[in-house]
Amino acid sequence: MEGEAGERLDLILLRRHLGALILAVFLCAAGCPLSAPPAAAASGASRVSDIRAWTNEIYTRVAIDTGDEVSWQAKTLRADPVRGLPPRIFIDIRGAGIRDEILRKPVEVRNGLLRQVRAGRFDRDTVRVVIDLERESTYRVFALPGPFRIIVDIDGEGEIPAIPASPADAPTPAPGPVAARPSPEEAAPPPQAAPPVPPPAPSAGSTVPPAPQTVPPSAESPRAAAPPTSPAQRHRVRVMIDPGHGGKDPGAIGPTGLKEKDVVLAIGRKIREKLLRSGEFEVRMTRDEDVFIPLEERTAMANKGRADIFVSLHINASKNRRAEGFSTYVLSRGASNREDLELAARENGVPIRKFQGVKFIIDDMFTGARKNESLRLAKTVNDAVVRHVSNRYPGAQSLGLKQAPFFVLVGARMTAVLVEASFISNAREESRLRDPSCHDGIADGVVEAIRYYGHNGILAHSDY
Repeated sequence: MEGEAGERLDLILLRRHLGALILAVFLCAAGCPLSAPPAAAASGASRVSDIRAWTNEIYTRVAIDTGDEVSWQAKTLRADPVRGLPPRIFIDIRGAGIRDEILRKPVEVRNGLLRQVRAGRFDRDTVRVVIDLERESTYRVFALPGPFRIIVDIDGEGEIPAIPASPADAPTPAPGPVAARPSPEEAAPPPQAAPPVPPPAPSAGSTVPPAPQTVPPSAESPRAAAPPTSPAQRHRVRVMIDPGHGGKDPGAIGPTGLKEKDVVLAIGRKIREKLLRSGEFEVRMTRDEDVFIPLEERTAMANKGRADIFVSLHINASKNRRAEGFSTYVLSRGASNREDLELAARENGVPIRKFQGVKFIIDDMFTGARKNESLRLAKTVNDAVVRHVSNRYPGAQSLGLKQAPFFVLVGARMTAVLVEASFISNAREESRLRDPSCHDGIADGVVEAIRYYGHNGILAHSDY
């Protein structure tokens, strides 16, 4: 009996092994992995698909692309000289996977402000992105939707102030300093040793008192101590022209098919040409061809290039086909009317309801001095553009100076405005926008305003 029972048991085990083998062969043929996917990746389509950085020696913007909205939290870790670890900012992203190439290859920076950006799996449900700092820096972390990406702005000069706690309906906790603890992020290749420095300054939503600092924040910063200088004494005025949209994003389209992306690129090239003639300006463009550039990259390009002035060019559109006129905007957490809010939503590529997670950071990000300078430039631009276009097309309407939450202006470290040069949805104005003479009028107005502002304005980057 014992022999028969043993034979039956062996037969059962054999059948199970054969069944498992057949299933494995079937899965291989179907192209399915044999190992179970990580829990984070299995929870949905969200994953860290890319980490991008734009940098100079005093500023870096890091963008972490996840595609779908994720839950995240940003904190800091003190320098650990014993283990050869510098001060770090880390972002924990829950419920997301990560592309294997990012795990294997950190983003090297090494500019005196940052060393590198690396990533690893903190646990089965959490991806941790670690930013290794070279020295004490202030920072801000926020998210932009459509597609979802987490933005980290790091300032080596202490310009970024602490901001208040995020509202209850904000999608994620805000950053703040925390004590170090052993974690899988330390399993990544260790960076070079660093001398002990104070931890990064606290950021939004901190519930932990900040550690003592050797120097009061911003009181002794080079920005505050430097004497004011004129643009001529400092350098040629740096201007970044940003033709909106491009590539896969046509922007607004007129009744006869004219595309916003093409019009603003033509105008941007004319502005650059006219400014360069004087020899007083250093002019760059975020794009000089029909390519798509994410909004956060446009701002980062201006910051990296230490621009004094940032002008984003757009053409308006409305369901009301009679709507017409020119307007110029500065960054604001809200808008004065529904139409301006809808315009910002269209330019941002997201529905209005997605603004809530970004609104709370804008007022504190946009310092009073910079906002005042942007308001001055915006009014000067709008008045000049309307005057120059009216010389060619009498009756051009001014809709005036406005404010709205445009993502392309978020985080700009310089005087920044966004121009909406007429309505492409209006058949008459679309016809004008096909005329190179109209492009010249718009460009002449922008150039006149920039020249006046460059000579007479108090530039936000007066210390560069």
